[in-house]
Amino acid sequence: MVVAGDEVRRARPSDGAALALVEALSRPGVVDGFTVTGWHHRPVDTERAIDVDQSNESVVVSGPDGGAVVKWVVRSGDGHDPAPDRVSRLVDAGFDAMPRPWGLVQWQGEARAELVAMVTELVPGARDGWEWAVEDARAYPAGSAGLEQSATEPARALGEIVARMHLGLADDVPPRADAARAAMWRDDALAGLAEARALIDGAEGERLERHADSVRATLASLGGAAGTPLVPVHGDLHVGQVLRGDDGAYRVTDFDGNPVVPGPERTALQPAATDVAGMVQSLDHVAYVVLHRTPGVDAAAVERWRQEATTIFLAAYRRTLAAAGRSALLDESLLEPLRLRQVCREYVYAGRHLPHWRYVPDRALRARYEVETDR
Repeated sequence: MVVAGDEVRRARPSDGAALALVEALSRPGVVDGFTVTGWHHRPVDTERAIDVDQSNESVVVSGPDGGAVVKWVVRSGDGHDPAPDRVSRLVDAGFDAMPRPWGLVQWQGEARAELVAMVTELVPGARDGWEWAVEDARAYPAGSAGLEQSATEPARALGEIVARMHLGLADDVPPRADAARAAMWRDDALAGLAEARALIDGAEGERLERHADSVRATLASLGGAAGTPLVPVHGDLHVGQVLRGDDGAYRVTDFDGNPVVPGPERTALQPAATDVAGMVQSLDHVAYVVLHRTPGVDAAAVERWRQEATTIFLAAYRRTLAAAGRSALLDESLLEPLRLRQVCREYVYAGRHLPHWRYVPDRALRARYEVETDR
């Protein structure tokens, strides 16, 4: 905040609050109930707002040697923010495929710790996967990029990164899900299907109704997931959470979990397949976005891109786990039901917030259950 005479107001970018926070990272410790964790520090001297709608407020701070993004948590949470633990684990593991964390500040209340702010390095020219992956998928059928450049190499990099992330997050001997946890996943997935059916009408709703029994049967198999290894997963992993910068490197971001699920679920351990299914399904969705938004596009070429990207991603992920001797972290039997759970969540998101997005889960459903000529 800013205090000027009798006036007390919330600080704005250019007031210097973000600069002061970054400076505080060079002196980690506990101050008046606030815990300051510092991993990296550079001098910064200017700050500016990021002018987009956000659930939090982000400010860019810059200096002669680069800059960072200060993300202020502006709404009091429920104490279930997984980002501090996830990022700390990855820093300790030496995981470098994320914007370099500079530090964070937490307030320790009587019952729980609340994240106040997190600072991560600014990635020059960064764009998320809903931009770069869509461009890649569009470039291949247009003939401006080959399959290796547009699908194989990015998917291989993503598969290796997600596997290394899980290796950094997982315990040496991971706990395993019990029957009650598996039943909870099943019930949550079936509730998502029920809500999707209630929200989606029109031709998309009719199609969902036609295949609802098949979807339900696949989702119900989550009830048999007792014994699967549990990991502190990313929790909201899709191509939009992967930045590609001017240097061509890929970096995973936003470790604060799925914002639409209850707080306790955001911090709960999950199967590694949760993240893997989310990423694979989002690669499918990239293809559907290109088909929907690119008049006259070669649909067969887009389908080749989709198949190559998803196949190579999974192969690279499995290969990286195997090289570390930890193939058991991925429960293959969960991939299909968790992918369908994500499809149902996309329906719900469209029904609640973005009606035109319904074409994406609708295409995903058609790809699974209807003949090729109907796609």
